[in-house]
Amino acid sequence: MADPPGLHKGWENHPGLHKGWEKNHHGWVKEQDDDDRYEDHYRHDAYYGRPYQYRHPYYGYRDRYYRHDVHNGVSDVRSARQGLAQNRQQLKSNVQQLKTDRAELRKDIRNRASRTEIAQDRAAIRQDKQNISDSKKEVRQSQKDVKLSR
Repeated sequence: MADPPGLHKGWENHPGLHKGWEKNHHGWVKEQDDDDRYEDHYRHDAYYGRPYQYRHPYYGYRDRYYRHDVHNGVSDVRSARQGLAQNRQQLKSNVQQLKTDRAELRKDIRNRASRTEIAQDRAAIRQDKQNISDSKKEVRQSQKDVKLSR
């Protein structure tokens, strides 16, 4: 049996491989094999005694200790989700913006407007949209404040 990629040499005759491992041990699911031929041997898992990071291949995912993203900041999950949602929103609005821009550009080009005019129009429109969204935000904020003060 050749060494699986990424494992150290001498893997196949490692003391952790007990007899019959090839035949009926798939990783660490010992409970699932019903035959008790090995009942009286010690119950090592198939990867017993391997150098550490070569224990069963999913070790790194299953154990909470190694899922740094989870166990380092459990409280960060909510904020991360929020960040994601905001980014998605931003992306959507950018895409929308681009689409409308392109459509308007096509119109302007058909109507033979000069480039400077087009640029000025765009800037004005963007400014208007920005003002609208800012005022909406302010309204929402004030509504929240009112709710909180009640």
